Order: sequence, then structure tokens, then C-alpha cells
Amino acid sequence: MRRLAIYAALQAGVFLAPAAFLPIAAAALACLGRRDGIRWARWARASWPALLVAASPALVGLPLSAFIDGRHADALSLWAPSLIRSARLALVFPAAAWLSAGMSPVMLRDALIRIMHPLGARTAASLARAASLMLAFFPWTLAELRRANEAALLRGSDPRRRPARHLAALGVPVTVRALEKARRSAEALSLRDPGLDLGGSHAPSTHTERRPR
Repeated sequence: MRRLAIYAALQAGVFLAPAAFLPIAAAALACLGRRDGIRWARWARASWPALLVAASPALVGLPLSAFIDGRHADALSLWAPSLIRSARLALVFPAAAWLSAGMSPVMLRDALIRIMHPLGARTAASLARAASLMLAFFPWTLAELRRANEAALLRGSDPRRRPARHLAALGVPVTVRALEKARRSAEALSLRDPGLDLGGSHAPSTHTERRPR
């Protein structure tokens, strides 16, 4: 519960606090990870495709024309919002890695069920199950990004010369695999928990049984 509370506070600060809070969140996350034995440099080398995905807003929002014209001050002011969005996204992956290092998806589900119990047992169980699945998706996504990166490199993609095109080469296969995995996970959950509604598969039938008068 304590780890989950720290994670929630960090995420709330990352997405809701002003940009000045981001270095504080990064420093706190670095200290938490070092205390738990996470080697962030090794993690960053292994997870660089995910960090490249986080850098996509900065790549897309780069004001090339302003830099080419020599208006560096204007270019930096125009680029700042995209840089801040990338910085916020870049903290999502290591925060999830820290949370999952000490809290399994099952533990997260049980903790969230206790927290959201006032919403009702059914609603709390559904939301907690979705959150635990999302946590389980992070390491899977990193592994899929590494696979997609290796495949793109074999096809001749160069992330240094054309990072945007390389990012697109990573995004398409990972998105397709993520949708397929989500579908299979939903089907598995439906089989293991018949009372769970995952998109209307257990919606009440519109057929009404005719009762004798």
C-alpha cells in the first residue's frame, strides 16, 4: 500500500504539477530505485525504445524553421511545451518499473480493491483488474519494443539519421501486437470471471421470454 501511494503521488505530480516539479520527481524516483537495487543506467540502455516513444512529442514539435532562420530564442519557447510533454512521458516508464519491482499485478489488484471498496465490490474489482493488467503490460511493452527495434534495424532503419521514421517503424507492429494481446487478455478474463463485463460480451439479452398468463 505504501509503494502504491508513493507511485500515485509521483504520477499525480508528474501530470498535474507545473514543469518545475519534474526534476524533483525524477530525483525522488532515482533515489527510490537505487534503494531497491534498480540500476537505472542499465534499465535505460535496455528500455531505450520506450524512451524513444516518450521523446516523440519533442521530435514532432521541433520547430525546425525557427532554428534554421536563426531565431533560437523563439524556437526554444515554441519547443518548450513539446519538451515538457516528453519529459512527463519519460517518467512514466521508470515509475512503472519501480512499482512493478516491488509489487506484482496481483498485489496491486488486491490493494486497489481495498482502496476502491466504497464504489462497490463489482466496480472496485473491475477497475482493480484493469489497473493490474495495465501494470503487467509495461514490461511486455518494453520487450515488444526491443523486438520491433531489432526487426527495424535488420530492415535498414537508422534511428540516428531518421528518428521519426524509426519511431513509426516501431509503433505500428507494437500497436498491432498490443491490441491482439488486449483481446486475448479480455477473453481469458471473461473465461476466468464470467461475471465480468468486458465490452458487452455479457450484456443482458434483448430477447424477453414470453410468460403464460
